[in-house]
Formats: sequence, C-alpha cells, structure tokens
Amino acid sequence: MLSAILITKNEEVNISRCLDSLKGLVDEIVIVDSGSTDDTLNIAKKYNAKIYYRQFDDFASQRNYSVMKATGDWILSLDADETIDDTLRKEIKINTSKTEFDAFLISRRNIIFGKEIKYSRWSPDKHVWLFKKGKGTFYGAVHEEVKVKGQIGNLSGHKLHYSHKNIHDFLEKMNTYTTSESENKKYVNLGIALFAVARSFVGRYVLKQGFRDGWRGFVLAYLMSIYRLTTFVKQWEKQK
Repeated sequence: MLSAILITKNEEVNISRCLDSLKGLVDEIVIVDSGSTDDTLNIAKKYNAKIYYRQFDDFASQRNYSVMKATGDWILSLDADETIDDTLRKEIKINTSKTEFDAFLISRRNIIFGKEIKYSRWSPDKHVWLFKKGKGTFYGAVHEEVKVKGQIGNLSGHKLHYSHKNIHDFLEKMNTYTTSESENKKYVNLGIALFAVARSFVGRYVLKQGFRDGWRGFVLAYLMSIYRLTTFVKQWEKQK
C-alpha cells in the first residue's frame, strides 16, 4: 500500500494538478494543513484525501506528522506544486511491490518563471522522496531531508516542480522560508554575512553556470543572494 503525503497552506492554484498526477498510483492521500483560507481543502476532499490540521512550526515536523498519520507501507512525499512524470509512475509501481531497497532517490526538474532551470544549483536536484514507513525520518526546519535506515536505490523518473511562477511568488515564499531559517542560525557577523551573500551570487551565476539559463539564471542568482542576506538580517535583528 502506497501513501502520498503533502503539507499545505493556501494551495488552491496547485493542488488539483498534483493530485491528478497521483490517480491510479497511490492508495491513500494524507494532507496536513496549517490553516488554509482558500479552497485548498475543498478541492482535496474531491480526491478523498485524509485531511489533518497541525499548527505550523517547521517543515520537518509537519512531514513527520503526515507520515505518522499515513497507513501505507510506502510513503511518497510531495509538495502541492509538484507532479510526477510517466516514467516515475511506472517505476514506483514496480519498486513498491518488490524491492530490496528501503528508500529511493528521485530527481526533480524545477520549472521557475515558466521554464525549466538546468543550472545555478537548481539542477541536479535529487533527494529521497520515496521510502518504507518506519525507515525514513524527516529533519531540517527548512528544505527538509529524509534520514534513511537501510539501503537507498535510484529511480530514473522525475518529479516536476512548478515553483515560483513569478517574482511576487518568489518573494512571498522567501519571507516564510527566511523566517524559519533565521530561527536556527547561530550568532551572525554582518561582515562575514555580506561576504557569504556575494559568494552566493558568484557561485550560482558563474561557477554553477546560471548564465546558461538566460535572464532567469541572473534573476535567480540575484534573488537567492537576497534570500541569504534576508536570513542573516533577520537573525541579526534577534541578536540586538
């Protein structure tokens, strides 16, 4: 039995596309919502999703709560702005029925500002998103990862991540993520922080060839450096 787990808040624009991609694959959809005020939950109910409310504290805790509520032998973790391609669908069906592995790495293709981003540290983007229940635990307040007890295999199919439709969307998410990240940073020296911000831009745009993604690569390298700066400044404010 395969359970898909999602954490949501105000995802009415995305969630139908995500859940449509899971039809005929998963046996159960578990959604942990942190207070949607739009039509997210009404849409999810049309897919017979099991919906739970949990006040948000950090991303890993939300994910682990959703795993606890799932009843499947296997867990497939997604975001509401993600779908799966046909290759991944076939691989999941095969490998959750018989395999020696306890978890699988899955690659993700990131579509940002309407186009797939192939450089600037957005690719390759490979993580454990499919694992046996009891074999994986999420950790990390932001950009959470899965710690696996057991063997990890690789799948060749992809998640499709429709992230950051426009600049407004990016900045809105950035405020949420940087606040969470700033809670876990230690003492910040602003001089070192400014160097890290500059290094972030150069690393993404030059070393990781963000320029090959055209104007999107430049804008993303710039925005991610601002992301770093915003995180540092929020932490610095707490130190004052």
